[in-house]
Amino acid sequence: MNDEYGWSVRAERAVLVVEFARGTAISPASGAALVDRLRGTFTEREIDGVVMVVHTSRACSDAGRETLRRAVQLGMAHEVTRWALVGEPPKRRYLERSVDVAGIDVETFNGTDPATAWITESAPVGAHVDG
Repeated sequence: MNDEYGWSVRAERAVLVVEFARGTAISPASGAALVDRLRGTFTEREIDGVVMVVHTSRACSDAGRETLRRAVQLGMAHEVTRWALVGEPPKRRYLERSVDVAGIDVETFNGTDPATAWITESAPVGAHVDG
């Protein structure tokens, strides 16, 4: 976990997993740092999709929504085609609406494993959670 900002980024083959610690709030500075980290990772590696894990039900700040939109747009610019959101049900629905960008598939999940499987196109039947 990034001690300064409360998020971590790790690559698992062609899937990028971005995880936010419980209670993490995104500020303009932490959002910019995350987008810079993603930019570097997208440039260094071939990434097919992103799994974003959010461990909070707190409302998303304006900086958080802007960071999410910028991250998705950056991913699209690097040919990322799938973006999975993992979190508690109300948060998943909210994040899914925030990421509603034409040109990228966005789905919500209960856990990281089914989200990763969906990105790699081997998701087990019934693993997907509709909004």
